[in-house]
Amino acid sequence: MDTKAFLDTLAKEIIERNAMIHHPLMKLFYGGELSREQVQGWVKQFWVIPHTHLINNAGKLAHAQLWRGGIFQQLLESPYDKKITAEIGEAVLDEMGKTEISPQNHYDCFFILCEELGVPKDQMGRPEDLLPNSLLVMHAWVQSALQFSLLELIASHNFVNDNTNTVAYPRVCEALMKHYGVSKTAATWFDLHGEVDKAHGAMSRFVLSTLIRTEEDLRVVRYAAKFGLGIKWTLFDGVMNAYVNKSYAI
Repeated sequence: MDTKAFLDTLAKEIIERNAMIHHPLMKLFYGGELSREQVQGWVKQFWVIPHTHLINNAGKLAHAQLWRGGIFQQLLESPYDKKITAEIGEAVLDEMGKTEISPQNHYDCFFILCEELGVPKDQMGRPEDLLPNSLLVMHAWVQSALQFSLLELIASHNFVNDNTNTVAYPRVCEALMKHYGVSKTAATWFDLHGEVDKAHGAMSRFVLSTLIRTEEDLRVVRYAAKFGLGIKWTLFDGVMNAYVNKSYAI
């Protein structure tokens, strides 16, 4: 079983299928073809991602000893691995703005963008504004952080997103500044993640390489990655239907 070759292939497949790059909405976004109102709508719905980042990362830290199987099996059979715990813990500290590479609280950074686009912080997350798809995404994302094994979590969250974010988020920053009149400061949330996710992507590969032991593990990782890909496809489908195609009434 060649785990490195498997992860190399899966990483390539994820890049080829990731919504941040390939969703029709994002293609319009990168091309400067969305109106300011549509970008405001996108930001209102994308909020569910930074809003759940800390609990998702904390969930991974809580699962550092919950590698696979049922809870009792995980607790009894999984060793306490200091390296894995430290790697995941570093990601939690990054999110809180407590590390040298990430000195700013990520959640606060997102609201700089909201305010500059004319969407006040106190309007984010209002039930009358969140789309059904966004609520589904928020629920599925948080529940996975609380219930998945560490193997499933790292595959569906970090391995799917971090390696793609380093490619997509610089493009988001460029589009925000070039097409939508946003300052570099307001694009900080995407700028930060485009940088720190280089380290987080390496962390996810290390953890998966440590955890994968059987062919069944490979199958579980592939399933989990497909689940992770579905999160932003579902989120952006909702934005597209509500703000672009107008097939969902808002």
